[in-house]
Amino acid sequence: MTKQTTKKPENTFTAKQQKFIDCYAGDIKKAAEIAGVVYGTGRNWMTKNDVVLAIFNRQETETRPKDIANRQERQSFWTTVMRSGTEDMSDRLKASQHLGKSEADFVDDAKHSLPIGCGVLFVLPVAPPEEWKRKSIECHVHDVGTTEDTMEASRG
Repeated sequence: MTKQTTKKPENTFTAKQQKFIDCYAGDIKKAAEIAGVVYGTGRNWMTKNDVVLAIFNRQETETRPKDIANRQERQSFWTTVMRSGTEDMSDRLKASQHLGKSEADFVDDAKHSLPIGCGVLFVLPVAPPEEWKRKSIECHVHDVGTTEDTMEASRG
């Protein structure tokens, strides 16, 4: 007897997940609280591609009042003021500062972390170990001796 499994259709979310998606504005804790789940659940949902994609799609399709500038408009404005020859230098510097902050240029103590479940994928060319070793030796600068001396020493 084989057990039949049914795959959950794409973009089908529970009521709480949908509430989380609708309320998420950059703060997992707040969105989880509004959706009626604990922070850990919200954090776990943020590792799921379908949830993150739903949030992204919602943010992309949200209508913004025409009188509120979006990020690109603000950055374009700051760039225009910064490059202007007619504006006061203090205004140009302030625009430069705002533009730099929007690009995170002044972050001193950046701590990069990925949510659980995210990772970095390295794609390496397929080569035999002997070639890896040879290329590694070729790419390193050694204080003493030549590359040939180093290769001899590694063989012996």
